[in-house]
Amino acid sequence: MKKILLLGLLLIWTTTSYATALIKTVAMVNNDAVTSYQLEKKMATAMAAETSKRQLNLEEHNSLQMTVLNGMIEDLLVEQRIREIGLSVTDQELSSAIEDVQRQNNLTSEQLKTALQAQGMSFADYRQDLRKEILHYKLIAREVRSKVQVTKVEIRDYFNLHQAEYMTLPTIQLGRISYLLPSDADEKTREKLVQQAAIARQQLLAGKSFDEVLSSLGGDVEGGDMGTLVEKEMNQDLYQIVKDLEVGQVNEPAEALGNIHVFQVLQRSPAQAELSEAVSTAIEKILAAQNSEKRFADWKKELRKDAIIDIRI
Repeated sequence: MKKILLLGLLLIWTTTSYATALIKTVAMVNNDAVTSYQLEKKMATAMAAETSKRQLNLEEHNSLQMTVLNGMIEDLLVEQRIREIGLSVTDQELSSAIEDVQRQNNLTSEQLKTALQAQGMSFADYRQDLRKEILHYKLIAREVRSKVQVTKVEIRDYFNLHQAEYMTLPTIQLGRISYLLPSDADEKTREKLVQQAAIARQQLLAGKSFDEVLSSLGGDVEGGDMGTLVEKEMNQDLYQIVKDLEVGQVNEPAEALGNIHVFQVLQRSPAQAELSEAVSTAIEKILAAQNSEKRFADWKKELRKDAIIDIRI
């Protein structure tokens, strides 16, 4: 029995020693090590993505390995900086972030856990990854975003280069005079309503204001200022009546949607690019994000330059 026990201990010692020998330090980053085991895990993910396209030769494999290792070194430098300045994520912050994810994806807590399991991730691992992500956002906000400024000149230059993205849609403002056409109306009734609409049209063309003409027609007529309409969103039957009219012009009495209509174009606004306050704010956010990414990349280079890094592969 003692011999068996000793043999078992020997096997345990040998296996542990062998495993320890296999796990090597592939890089030292200041006082932290990157192990071969950690690198292999990251490489497995990277290789899965690459080999789905084609098989890698030795040179390509080694190049990918260095790319992955350099990414791990950068991540470790970021983690070291987070520890150095004492950033943290409270349980409340983490819970709020998870609730946001559930709300945005319309998921219950159980549905989220099920979705994570389907992707091969435990809820505990997901919380840990999310904690790291929040820490990175905090780091960027402290080290980068607070130092990023977007000038009005940059906003204007961006707008000038991307005007097509900020074109407004053509709009039209209409005054409407409508005579209800009964569903059982005969031709005589229809002609009578068309004649009344024609008289209203002549008054408008003679220079009377739209409000003046409308108020003189009595209670049998509906109408008013329809406000500013996006041409693309208009009812197509009505749009066909007014699409070729210029400002001030009035259409011939036309039947549509159970009415005899007369429209006067009060105003038109063609498609145009306008640097409004809303557009300016949107562009500022885009540029701030772009500048932050560039500044973060530069910041990581500075971090690496000041670090003691020993790559051992």
